Amino acid sequence: MKDVIRPAGAALAAFAFLAGTGACTTPPPVPEQRFAEAAAAALTDQDTLDEEGTFVLSAAGGIDGSNNQIEITPRTRLLVEAACAGEGSVTLTVTSGSAKTRRHLACAAKPRARTFAFTTHTGSISFDADRDTATHGGLAYLARRPASEHR
Repeated sequence: MKDVIRPAGAALAAFAFLAGTGACTTPPPVPEQRFAEAAAAALTDQDTLDEEGTFVLSAAGGIDGSNNQIEITPRTRLLVEAACAGEGSVTLTVTSGSAKTRRHLACAAKPRARTFAFTTHTGSISFDADRDTATHGGLAYLARRPASEHR
């Protein structure tokens, strides 16, 4: 069974990466890029996810009300990490069918990641960012399947 899950997981990760990069075709302005890189640095390093879980999706960029959506197996348990760098705050909404979770993130010069559990309801999942009017900075998030799901 493990031999079947790994290739499927690799294919899903490759698709998620391609879907995420396709959704982010416009690069953020230079200051927002620095904030996005700082926010991404606060997340789990994708290269070390073998101990933390299996990579599903990640994105980083400016806070502009962006939306990122991918296809995923219904009822998939995920851990979502999110961080915001800059000033102000942002609300990250994760949605899959009728399942919806909102997390308010304070943006800071030294961002700290917040981690929360999410279970997909349908075959798609979307991430939407809404910022306060005075907010500027960068947002990064990472979704992974927990390591406990693969043992």
